[in-house]
Amino acid sequence: MPDLEGQVKNEGIRILRLCKDLSEFILSGQVRKTYLYETKDFLEYIKESLKAINEFVRKTINKKMAPPLAKGKLKEFDLIREGLSWLYILVKESIDSDTLSIPYSLTIFLNHTARKLQKPSKVSLVVLGSSDLMYYKYNLGNLRKLAINLASIIEKYPVLPAEIGILKFPYCAAQEILVNCILFHEMGHYIYEKTGLQRYFYSSINDNLRVFIKDKKIMEKIANPLLVQRRLFNYVANLMLRWADEIFADIFAISVLGPAFHLSYVELEQMLPTKIERNRNFSKTHPANDFRFKMHAKWLTDGDWDEIINEYTPQVFERLKVCEKLQLENNDFSINCKPPLEDKQDLEDKLHKWMLQEFEKMVRKIEPVVSAELKNFENPFSDFKKNDSLVTACLEHGIVPSTVYDNQQKRHPSPTTILNSGFFFYLGGMVELLKKVKVKRGVSRIDKRMNYEKRLNEWLAKAIEDWQILLEEGKL
Repeated sequence: MPDLEGQVKNEGIRILRLCKDLSEFILSGQVRKTYLYETKDFLEYIKESLKAINEFVRKTINKKMAPPLAKGKLKEFDLIREGLSWLYILVKESIDSDTLSIPYSLTIFLNHTARKLQKPSKVSLVVLGSSDLMYYKYNLGNLRKLAINLASIIEKYPVLPAEIGILKFPYCAAQEILVNCILFHEMGHYIYEKTGLQRYFYSSINDNLRVFIKDKKIMEKIANPLLVQRRLFNYVANLMLRWADEIFADIFAISVLGPAFHLSYVELEQMLPTKIERNRNFSKTHPANDFRFKMHAKWLTDGDWDEIINEYTPQVFERLKVCEKLQLENNDFSINCKPPLEDKQDLEDKLHKWMLQEFEKMVRKIEPVVSAELKNFENPFSDFKKNDSLVTACLEHGIVPSTVYDNQQKRHPSPTTILNSGFFFYLGGMVELLKKVKVKRGVSRIDKRMNYEKRLNEWLAKAIEDWQILLEEGKL
């Protein structure tokens, strides 16, 4: 008969060793590096988790136990190991994301904006780097469930605080403040979770799909109707809920930030592998790009940005206007996925047409929710209109636009103005700056441009950081 009590002790010692290594790893990182408050708080949560696991395991392996109890403890240790594997990944990414390795000032402004919108609720957006060339809102759902399960067996195990959200950006873009405007979209995913829209949409999709299946007599043409219907509900709900999440985040980012988000998305799109078919095709995870741009065009127009975009970036404006004219009812869009309908093309076409029509209704429900979330948030166009020319004048002379002057009157442009003016300058105004700059012989125009693009990002980051300091000192 196996020595289960000895196995419990061996497994427990391995877990204790891993907890000790992780705790020391966190401490060494905190000694050597400087972190944002949000990252510090998240690391404190992990340290509390490791401490609770340590105490529980030590008590367990010091007990005498009969085989049935030992089997139960081994199962609990399996759950703890699963939790530690999740924590290890997050510890590594958190330790790597010190204030020199993330878009520091933009991250501060992100949290400032989120707290302003979610007040009086607490908000803590942790920004971590990613080895992928993409941006994410990290799904904490599985970690939250795991924490609840661990709390059921470990008395002092801390449940992950509800206010924590994790946003991830590419490591290579750490110093690029302009392209990192996409983080406002990722913050939109965090806000979407708080609205409860997903639960409402899930119920609505299921109800409406049942009616559609019945009206179109879909299951009468299927060999295995019960199995197909179950899979069909999963297929439809998974796709449409993901699309709704993305559109909410897009509309949110446009409303909070203005065209800087749209321009950052276009910039990222040009960095990724070119797949033209994604422009009009809805995928498993995202709406078609041109549908997203259709919504961008609408909300940029509502935010009074039309004339500015047309003046500063006519090519961007032209594409937005083309996308704005596209219509779902004209079959301008399609779904690039295969539903579980036993390869019946006529049913697939009917289903996908219905899904796109239903999704358009969902978008119309998303728009007022975003408006309600932002009811006390000033349209960023107001500050932009006052300060854009002054910010641009600073950038043309290589000056950080923290403080600008209009007829000797001192102003401090908002971070949204700094980002929008900075992006327009990056796309169309750099030539004025480069004319004023002399460089060493042998330096190519390309290297000169790249060098000053980097400097531009640094100036904009410094301006936002200065704005934050002035805000904290009560000078705004």
